[in-house]
Amino acid sequence: MIRGFATVDGTGEYARRFPHLPYSPLGRAGLQVSAAGFGAYRVDSSVAEHRAALQSALLSGINLIDTSANYADGGSEKLIGEVLSELTDQGTVARDEVVVVSKGGYLQGSNYRRSQARKEAGQPFPELVEYAHDLEHCIHPDFLADQISGSLERLQAETIDCYLLHNPEYYLKYAEEQGMNRTAARAGYLRRIESAFRHLETEAATGRIGWYGISSNTFVLPEDDYAFTSLAQVWELAEGISSAHRFAVIEFPCNLFETGAVTEVNQPGGSSLIELARDLGLGVLVNRPLNAIQGNNLIRLADNVYQGQAALSADAFRRQVAAIDPDWHDADTLSHLALRALRSTLGVTAVLVGMRHTDYVADIIQELHSACSPAGRQAAWDKVKAITAAR
Repeated sequence: MIRGFATVDGTGEYARRFPHLPYSPLGRAGLQVSAAGFGAYRVDSSVAEHRAALQSALLSGINLIDTSANYADGGSEKLIGEVLSELTDQGTVARDEVVVVSKGGYLQGSNYRRSQARKEAGQPFPELVEYAHDLEHCIHPDFLADQISGSLERLQAETIDCYLLHNPEYYLKYAEEQGMNRTAARAGYLRRIESAFRHLETEAATGRIGWYGISSNTFVLPEDDYAFTSLAQVWELAEGISSAHRFAVIEFPCNLFETGAVTEVNQPGGSSLIELARDLGLGVLVNRPLNAIQGNNLIRLADNVYQGQAALSADAFRRQVAAIDPDWHDADTLSHLALRALRSTLGVTAVLVGMRHTDYVADIIQELHSACSPAGRQAAWDKVKAITAAR
């Protein structure tokens, strides 16, 4: 087991070793994290290149790792545990310098099979959302306790620095499909989140997690959308539990085509999600920075995936967006521009990027060396929204 957990002093010392890279406090948790985090969605302990990429990231100035119990059916967490164990044993990285974020909620793969076995035995997980074939979802305390135990074992850790409820809005999606009244569905949704928060407070008290939060794709939706997750409401739940609560981090998608976190006014007082998160002192992690979903289409925000006329169109788009803001002008590739736009926006703590290969790591480090000053950039993002809406 890897003893210890991320600390303010440890992460601060790590940041001082890389003076030319940007770091920010992870909201009220205070932990210093790199402006880009190692997104571990598609990494697995069985792939040597993934192992080399994570090692390279940790030795190059990236001290934030984002994973989940369902990534590679636990293989992602296993890889992280193995690499951290190796590097801490060598003394090249200390456990208190690295921030590990994991999540729970999905039942897929081995989790799904366990769920079916429990149902056959007459002991199903409580409040299970049977969403689709081979996919269930749950944030009941019993399930979360089980998932945290499994994650700690795979990570070889005594503490997960931040634990997130993973897309709890699956309950709302299920309720909508069942034709449930929206008001009743939202009341049930918030009750489930509050119950989960109360459990996570006990997990924090015992030291199995440090802080907690929510990763939700629906934080960014219009507030009248059935599946919308309101940051204001979940913050009120945490405040109602304790004035010293450990709710500290949110995660959501944002990119040049999915701008809702900045441009959608969906919080009280006419605020956007990112504005309210900043006012509340929350750590903000942005996922899917280079993979935009528009309708049923996936749009890659990277130059190397386009050829011929598509490459010319992608470069024209880069030039048009880069011209919007002075801090974006010198972003020389589409992926660098996509990251620059996010990390230059006030309120974004870190951008989570898939780094499955060492050359991806090197490319991200290159972009992080380009200085930019965080600012609100509301006008810039409004222009980005207008450009992408017209494509």
